[in-house]
Amino acid sequence: MQIQNEIIELENKYWKAMAESDVETAVSLTRFPCLVSGPRGTNLVTENDYREMMAAHPGDQFRNIKLENTKVEFVNDDLAILSYETQIKEKRMSDVSTWVREKDKWICAFHSENPKQ
Repeated sequence: MQIQNEIIELENKYWKAMAESDVETAVSLTRFPCLVSGPRGTNLVTENDYREMMAAHPGDQFRNIKLENTKVEFVNDDLAILSYETQIKEKRMSDVSTWVREKDKWICAFHSENPKQ
């Protein structure tokens, strides 16, 4: 249970970094290239791409994000899949993040976000 909480805490830390436009923290939590999927399509994002995206979008829309209905599944000791629901502005969203442990550090390798029907 403790390791599940660690993954959820890392996801919350990621959202906080996004809300505060804290590029360095967000980068430190990301595995590059990172696969991102959502309503606008799928992208393989490099660190440089990610830094540009963070600079172009203010974090205000990510303030007060709360993870709800969290579920964590461990594929093995070094791979965790986290799914949850949240609300961004007026939209209810379903999210999935894949966290991998590399060199004893958990980093996000994949994130998908889609509006709920």
